[in-house]
Amino acid sequence: MSVPLESELRLAASILNEAKKPVILAGAGALGARDELLEVAEKLGAPVVKALLGKAVIPDEHPLSLGGIGMLGTTPAVNAMDDCDAIFIVGSSFPYVKYLPDPDKCVGVQIDDQPDRIGLRFPVRAGLVGDARATLQALSPYIERKDDHSFLEKCQSGMEDWWQLMETQGTSDETPIKPQRVAWELTDLADTDAIISGDSGTNTIWCARQFRLRGDQKFSCSGTMASMASGLPYAIAAQLAYPSRQSIAFVGDGGFSMLMADFVTAVKYNLPITVVIIKNNVLGQIKWEQIVFLGNPQYVVELEEIDFAKFAESCGGVGFTVRAPEELTPTLREALSSHRPAIVEVYTDPHEPPMPPKVELWQAKNFAEALVRGQREGGEIALTMFKDKLNEVIGK
Repeated sequence: MSVPLESELRLAASILNEAKKPVILAGAGALGARDELLEVAEKLGAPVVKALLGKAVIPDEHPLSLGGIGMLGTTPAVNAMDDCDAIFIVGSSFPYVKYLPDPDKCVGVQIDDQPDRIGLRFPVRAGLVGDARATLQALSPYIERKDDHSFLEKCQSGMEDWWQLMETQGTSDETPIKPQRVAWELTDLADTDAIISGDSGTNTIWCARQFRLRGDQKFSCSGTMASMASGLPYAIAAQLAYPSRQSIAFVGDGGFSMLMADFVTAVKYNLPITVVIIKNNVLGQIKWEQIVFLGNPQYVVELEEIDFAKFAESCGGVGFTVRAPEELTPTLREALSSHRPAIVEVYTDPHEPPMPPKVELWQAKNFAEALVRGQREGGEIALTMFKDKLNEVIGK
């Protein structure tokens, strides 16, 4: 495998060694380089922020992990990007540059196996073209071990608060069921080498945040979140590629209904996938983009209700319906242990907002404008947001 020249490695190391507050951004190109990435991160005292397709690079609850970046990311990751003085991009071409550091205040180093991606999203002073694992191995001897971990410890303190918030959201007993709870409980039931396939929509946010990837689990989805319906075919492909491992699709009702006929393929070939459907009878992400990005009331996003459990049975699989929080764990466990193509539809709160890591003024302004312009069930939405914030404060 290709690795950069020694002079290039020394330059990159000198930049990272001089940094007081380095951050690592790891993407899909860093998959398979976990040990090497962690070795460098530990020496630098650098927290690791992950692009969505790099979610499995290191476990979500690892002490160095700050979770995801961007709209689906964590508040500590946003803060780290704002505060860092060096960013080390490993195997990522994360496209949303507004979530990256200010290049006037931060120096960049990047590893990528494609030379045209070096500096594509962020200007770098040292670009290392090569395989991520081999390049990190070659770079590590030049990295000095830092004694000052104050920046890392600040980030870790923020993550402790973040996980408390995620647990509060993920253990809510409210009905309709909070979608966060579905992902939170699924975490504890999935095998440590399970393969999780996400879709595009608000469901992706709950999976990105509340599903705590661990062990040798894999995760994938449509990386730019622009292609709905990917979850089911991804899960089928994963089961074919890894027949001895659990394959779980975590999807929304909108995305699933666009390609639901593919479930017949899983039945035809006896692929024991489990499809978990966040059912709220609305195109949730589009709804919230209309409200928050445009300041308009929702329109043309409502879905006709489908009985997905009966659909599963009519195809020759097994189907389950969950309406109450206490039904979640036993039903998910039954579906996962059925060893048959299974669908679990979970009725969830359609008013639960996919909150960004940090609310910006323009987002709040647009939300208020949408309410004034006649957003349907605006009172229920506002009440849901108020109750969510109250629960955050009291930790329930």
